[in-house]
Amino acid sequence: MKRIMEYIDSAFEGVPESEVLYKYKQKLVAELTERANELTHSGLDDENVIYDLIVSEHPDLKGEYKELLNEIKAKKRKKTTFILRIIGSVIYAMVTVLIYLGISFVTGAWGRTWVFLVSAVLVYVSYIIFLIVGMLTKRRSMFHPLSRILLAVNVNIYTLIVFLVLFVVFGIKGAWLTFVFGVLAMMTVDGIYAEKAAERFAIFFHIGYIMPAAAMIYIILSSLHIVPWHPGWIMIPASLVIIFAVIMVRIAIHNKHTELEETEDDSEWNEN
Repeated sequence: MKRIMEYIDSAFEGVPESEVLYKYKQKLVAELTERANELTHSGLDDENVIYDLIVSEHPDLKGEYKELLNEIKAKKRKKTTFILRIIGSVIYAMVTVLIYLGISFVTGAWGRTWVFLVSAVLVYVSYIIFLIVGMLTKRRSMFHPLSRILLAVNVNIYTLIVFLVLFVVFGIKGAWLTFVFGVLAMMTVDGIYAEKAAERFAIFFHIGYIMPAAAMIYIILSSLHIVPWHPGWIMIPASLVIIFAVIMVRIAIHNKHTELEETEDDSEWNEN
């Protein structure tokens, strides 16, 4: 017991005293003493052997204490962030309502100002979705499909906001094109996320999105009279050239990595 206390005191020599350290030392004394009793009851009667076994099980008490401090800081940071988000959400709601009422009373355009209120709510929902996506992405890859679905929902949220502003507020008849832009944006965001999240089959998503993306671009450009409907449709089958180019580039990159790995293996073999 005395040697265990001395070991604990020597391990924390130079560490500033605090309530956390005091409680941690008490916990250590209880745990290590209990462990010593277990070893004694198992048949060991040599105090030196028991002491050496206990020390070997806890060779870095100071390191264990630092991990504990990091966990405590992480919990405090998480709690603080949660409280700040609640306060921020309340302030956001109050400011949104005040701005909505102010604009509505000043302009008297109640039939259009509701777009601001709805958009503010949708932006907050989007913020929550981004938080969830960030949390899921930090975990195992099995959560990535759900994150991708949520990102698609987020893109649709902003697409709806833009549509409401263009159609309700400004009365633009061609505002329906926003949803075509939304589909294009959704495929783009999903492809980028699949790449960043290191999806195993990201390349197949990229290839699969090229032709639908070309169709969306064709609809947008033709509807805006930038290109004619005919023969603008050639853009869609022409996207097959891009697909072929992407496949060839991927094959070239893969072959290059394979050659580098083989070269490194040969170098290691020659060194040995």
